[in-house]
Amino acid sequence: MICSPDGVVRKINPEAMRSLGLSPSTEGRTIERAKFDLIKEDGSPFTEEDCLVKSVMERGEAVRDAIIGKLAGGSGGTQWFHCNALPIVEPTGEISTVILYFNDISQRRNHELAAKADQRRFQLALRAARSVVCDWDLLTEEFWASESFETVFGSSPPSTMGLTEVPQYVVEEDRDRYQRQLLQALAQQDRRLQREFRFVRPEGGIGTLRSEFTIHYDDDGEPVRIIGSTIDVTELRQKEEKLASSEERLRIVTELSSDILWEMNPDTEVVWRAAEGVERLGLDPDLAPYSGGAWIDQVSPEDRERVVSSLSAALEGGADRWREEYRMQKADGSTLLVQDTAALIRDENGAVTRVVGAVRDITESRRLEDFLRNKQSLESLGKLTGGVAHDFNNMLMIIMGNTEILLDETDNPDVRELLDLIQSAARNGAELTSRLLSFARQQPLAPQRMNIAEQMEQIGKLIRHGLPEDITLSVTASEEDLFVEVDPSQLDNALVNLAMNARDAMPEGGLLTLEASSYRVELGALENVLAPGEYVRIAMTDSGSGMAPEIASRVFEPFFTTKARGDGTGLGLSMVYGFANQSGGHAFVETAPGEGTTVCIFLPKIEPIEGEAESRGTEYTFPRDSAAKILIVEDEGQVRRYVEKLFEAEGYSVLSASNGPDAMALLDRHDDVDLLFTDIVMPGGMNGLELAEKARHRLPGIKVIFSSGYASMRTLGDSFDPGRDMLLLKPYTRMELAKALKRVTCDPVCD
Repeated sequence: MICSPDGVVRKINPEAMRSLGLSPSTEGRTIERAKFDLIKEDGSPFTEEDCLVKSVMERGEAVRDAIIGKLAGGSGGTQWFHCNALPIVEPTGEISTVILYFNDISQRRNHELAAKADQRRFQLALRAARSVVCDWDLLTEEFWASESFETVFGSSPPSTMGLTEVPQYVVEEDRDRYQRQLLQALAQQDRRLQREFRFVRPEGGIGTLRSEFTIHYDDDGEPVRIIGSTIDVTELRQKEEKLASSEERLRIVTELSSDILWEMNPDTEVVWRAAEGVERLGLDPDLAPYSGGAWIDQVSPEDRERVVSSLSAALEGGADRWREEYRMQKADGSTLLVQDTAALIRDENGAVTRVVGAVRDITESRRLEDFLRNKQSLESLGKLTGGVAHDFNNMLMIIMGNTEILLDETDNPDVRELLDLIQSAARNGAELTSRLLSFARQQPLAPQRMNIAEQMEQIGKLIRHGLPEDITLSVTASEEDLFVEVDPSQLDNALVNLAMNARDAMPEGGLLTLEASSYRVELGALENVLAPGEYVRIAMTDSGSGMAPEIASRVFEPFFTTKARGDGTGLGLSMVYGFANQSGGHAFVETAPGEGTTVCIFLPKIEPIEGEAESRGTEYTFPRDSAAKILIVEDEGQVRRYVEKLFEAEGYSVLSASNGPDAMALLDRHDDVDLLFTDIVMPGGMNGLELAEKARHRLPGIKVIFSSGYASMRTLGDSFDPGRDMLLLKPYTRMELAKALKRVTCDPVCD
């Protein structure tokens, strides 16, 4: 484009017209720059002062290498030109013409601008990510790093760096390893080098960096250049450590917890479950770690619909917690009771995004709760029975004692027959009371030598009370002497448990047989559980439905029961098994479906005490010592009067009191009392044991006979001396009283 000094276009070539969008009519006119929408190299608007012709005229010299952009309309972008303005100078020194050269550099310029923009974005990204790119020339030791170097390290990058130099920002403890890794990679001609190290952060504290470099070698294998990047991974490592710590805690909790931890996505219904919990509860291993509908298939059919409806209602409603109890089938086919508790996590719109929960096996705890409730009931029953038995035994004493007196005073056979009936009924009542007390007692009695053959009839009576009329009971003993050493109350308890199980197995009635016999164990099948020797075998057989082998193999397991929930604790047969083992024997079950069940208790047989059979028939009479003085302490007036009459009839001097304080008052006035005959449970703030202790302190040589309706040898404690004192259980007969009196007042040979 050729222009006059005042800017009038004299000549324009076709290429200029095309590039600048001009027409031939432009020649001879001044160009209106506003129509061109020009911008300078830095993007600012091209003004009147920036006109190239004007600049040449003002300077008097050429303007070279100007970059001018022309904004295109629409989305055409910017058209860039490289411009030179050359003056034509006349001999007079005046500028007559200005020639403008426009070279379209749009493609190159746009590429340069795009590259600069990309570089800027790259630098910003590096700075935001706390990442540094570097280029290290090992031959010249020149070092270049991106602008983000200062952001990460808080200082400008060094211009040079040698191989032996370790950056100051590397913490001192890591410097040897940092340098060793670099030199080792170069020695091995590794192409890549990755390492992590700690550094001092400019804002304070210690951070972690991860670097990845590419190492370039020359043809001789010498390293010449290292290019790569270093990124600050401090926050990433901290999050990983927190995540690892959280996962470790979850793993430990999962291993130690007895629960199954689970998580569900409601949208996909994919469920994660801790495999440890699934295995611990004995469930199907396929239920973990991921499964959907398989879980609900293991829920008992009776509970399945309720559980599904309950969870669906919680998901669709606004609840944030859900809890249900249901039964599940274990891998071995058995059933367990679980409690499923979950938290429903919702978004801001109330929709459930996750469900996190825990399944707990409550089978044993629920059975234990039932057992404890039953135990508490038995404890309450025991206390009630004890109180009733105390009063009832006192009544029986009056009946039995006065019947004895009447029997001694009459020879009329008809009257004696009636009195014998009364005496027998009272004696049966006393035996029944004793059995009930033994059965309901809270603490176990000490093992005692006993003859099973003699006890079978009374055991049968105890069992008979718990059986319906349509069950026939047969009780037999094959021999007269079947001596064992066991706890009588535990034996009663075991046999009653067996009888109640047999009753439940015969809902329509049947035959129940209780048989005791001798059994010799030889070397053979039983030697693994019973030592060879003589045993008493107590077998209870019912004609009920029997059991399948898989049920029979588990009947002695604690808490195992085939009864409906709430109908049993599953502890009855396990208690029988425990009693037999603690007594030195064993328990077995023989059964088959449709053929009834026999449970056998084997107890070690012992030899009878020499002379015991003869002693059972010995008649005892009161020692004749009219000089003896006896103090009777009994709160029940009728019983006290009866005992007074017995002793007075035998010629003894008798004092009596209704409680401990009154008895002590009598001892203060009478220091010649030879025997204290006292009840144990009495009003007045002093029981019989305390009274005996005080009496011995007052009269060291005094003899003591205790009487009680429900005390045992174990409950007497240190106040009772078996070699010196006697315990006489109510109701007692005159002969039993005479025997007790003879034992405490005579030398043992007298017995």
